[in-house]
Parts: sequence; C-alpha cells; structure tokens
Amino acid sequence: MSSMVNAIISFFSYSVLAIGAQNVIFIRGLGLSGGLRMINDPKKDTMYFCAFLTLFQMINSLLVYFLRPLIGFTPFARYTRFVTPVLIVVCCTVSYILVVFVLSIAVQKSTFKRMIYSITSASINSAIVGTIIFTTTLGLTLAETIGFAFGSSVGYMLAMLLIIEGERKIRHDLVPANFRGLPITLIYISVLAMAVYALTGHRVAL
Repeated sequence: MSSMVNAIISFFSYSVLAIGAQNVIFIRGLGLSGGLRMINDPKKDTMYFCAFLTLFQMINSLLVYFLRPLIGFTPFARYTRFVTPVLIVVCCTVSYILVVFVLSIAVQKSTFKRMIYSITSASINSAIVGTIIFTTTLGLTLAETIGFAFGSSVGYMLAMLLIIEGERKIRHDLVPANFRGLPITLIYISVLAMAVYALTGHRVAL
C-alpha cells in the first residue's frame, strides 16, 4: 500500500512540477513557434491539438521508458547518448502511425479530416522530445515519468490558453502600429515567462 501511495505522490508532484516550474513553453520554450502558428490557423483546433499532444506525450514517454534500458543489453550500449535520439524518433513515428490508423477506422471521415491537422502538429511537437529527454536524463521512475508527461501537456494547454487570451486582449488601438501582431505577442509571452520562471527559485545575477 505504501508503495502505491508513494507512486501517486510522485505522479502528482511531477505533474505540478511540469505544469508550473518546468512549463514547456514559459520555461523551456518548447513548441512555442508551432503553438503560435496554430493560433492563427483555422484548420487546427486547439482542444484537438492539446488532447493529441497529451496522448502522444504519454505513449512516447512510456515507450522510451521501457525500451531505453534495452539499449544497455545491445552492441549499442556504448553509444547510448547517440542511440537515444534515434529511439525517440522511432517511437514518435510508430505512435503517429498507430494513432492515425486507429482513428481512421474508429471515427467518421469528416471528423478525421478535422483531426488530422492537429494530430500531425501534436505528434512532432518539440515539447514531446523535450519531455522525454528530461525524464530519461534524470532517470525518473515510471510514476514520475507519467506524471511529468501528463503535467507537461496540461502546462502546454494552459500556456496556449493564456496566449490565446492575450492575443485577444492585446488587439487594441492603444498598441503602437509597429508593435502590433507578433512583436507585442512575444513581449506578452516574455512577461509571462519571467513570471513563471520565478517559480523555479532562480535569482537574478547582477
């Protein structure tokens, strides 16, 4: 029972860590460019994107977690740091093909067409690769890996919602013409990033 409680605590601890202190956008800057393009792309649904990002985060994190130790029993054991990126790419490719295949059978064709744009963007998002590298580098346990993967996705979704809301707020006549569009968006994101970065406890070096 105690081991189960510890696993649950680890899951929630690393979920909170990924949502706040290690937010993939505001702290590590991963997936930001794709997220900004998605906001202005009518073909991509934000909720679909976040849902599939979560799905791919979980699938790929688990695949790499269970497959990476096997590298130690192969002739490639000496080249783990070079083989791991290849393993991540292979896992992302396999998960993409599997999800697309299942959805193409399970959902209606019209719904699948709406999903496919979000599926493609979510499957190759750099946030997934960053999360996997983070979890493998620190050698997290299974519960911690699942928690961090889930928290990264939730954190990404919250960051996207803040950016979308910010986009709506900063479309104002008081914004100078030279700053409208991408410049004011990047300033807004930078301010949010500094606020979230404070959660990590770093001090300003003078």
